[in-house]
Amino acid sequence: MSARPMIIDTDAGVDDALAILMALADPSVEVVGITTLNGNVSLPNVERNVGTILNAFGAGHIPIYRGAARPLLVDAPDAADIHGADGLGDAGLRAPRDLESTHAALGIIELAKRYPGCTLVTLGPLTNLAIALSLEPNLAQYIGKTIIMGGAPKATGNITATAEFNIYVDPEATALVLSRGNLQPTMVTWENTLDHPILWDRWEALLDAGDMGKRFVRPMCTNLMNWAKTRNRPGMLMADPKAMAVALDPSCATVAHVYMEVDCGTGIGRGMTAVDPIGFSKKPANTYVATHLDIDKVIALITKATAVACHL
Repeated sequence: MSARPMIIDTDAGVDDALAILMALADPSVEVVGITTLNGNVSLPNVERNVGTILNAFGAGHIPIYRGAARPLLVDAPDAADIHGADGLGDAGLRAPRDLESTHAALGIIELAKRYPGCTLVTLGPLTNLAIALSLEPNLAQYIGKTIIMGGAPKATGNITATAEFNIYVDPEATALVLSRGNLQPTMVTWENTLDHPILWDRWEALLDAGDMGKRFVRPMCTNLMNWAKTRNRPGMLMADPKAMAVALDPSCATVAHVYMEVDCGTGIGRGMTAVDPIGFSKKPANTYVATHLDIDKVIALITKATAVACHL
C-alpha cells in the first residue's frame, strides 16, 4: 500500500517540531510539503525551525513554503515565553533549508491538486488555509481529510479565559474556514490536551527511546518541562503531537460531528469556539470534534519518532 500524501501547515514551536517528526517517522504517510506562518514565534524563526526539524530527521527534499506573516485583520501575541525566543526552546538548534518561491496558500492549493485525497494537518493559526480557501473555493474536493489542532469548546483557554492560542491568533481565519462547511475538519482541541497529559514517567521513557529523543527533543523541551513542573503539571501537555497522532491513526480519537462557530468579537469571548451539539442554531454540522483520545496509541506514535536517529 502506498503512503498517504500529507501537507503540514505549521508555526513551528516545540510541540509542532515533535508532531512533524512523528509524520516523518511514520511510513504510512509521505510529507509532500510544509507551509509556514507566524504564530508561536515570528515567521523567519518558523521557517528556520522547519529546516532544522527536517535536517534533524535527515529527510530528503521536502518543499517549504513561506506563508502569512500576520493574521488576516489584527496583530496578535506570540508564544515565545513558552516555546523560547527561537521557537525550539532556545536550545541552539539551527539548520535552515531553502524555501520555495510560491506563497504557502498557493502551495496548499497546488499540493492538494497534485496529490488529490491528501491529508492536511494544521498545527498553527488558520490564516494560510483561509487564504487558500478564498483563492480556491473548491479546495475541499482535493483534500481527503483535514486535521486541525485548535479550539476549546468548553471555553478552557490557554491564551485567554475562553480561547485556545491557535484560534485566538486569527479567529477571522477560523470563521472563514468553518463557514465554508465543505472541509468538515477534525479538530483536536486544547481540552483534549488537558484531559490527556503525558505523565512524567511516560514522558521520560519516550525521551530516552532513542537518539532523536535524547539529542533533539529533550534539549528542545527542557525549558518547557521545567516551566510545567514549577506549575505542578502532572505531565507534559503536548497539543500538536496529539493532533498528528489522530492524522496518522484516526482510531486514536473518538469524535462528535457538531456545528461550531468562533467568536470574532473584541471582548472576553474573542477566539472562543462554541459548539452546538443539540441543534439550537438549526445549522448543519461543520466540524468533527475529538471528545476522547487513546493516550497509549498517541504515546506509541510519539515514541516511534523519538526512537529514530538524529542527524544534527
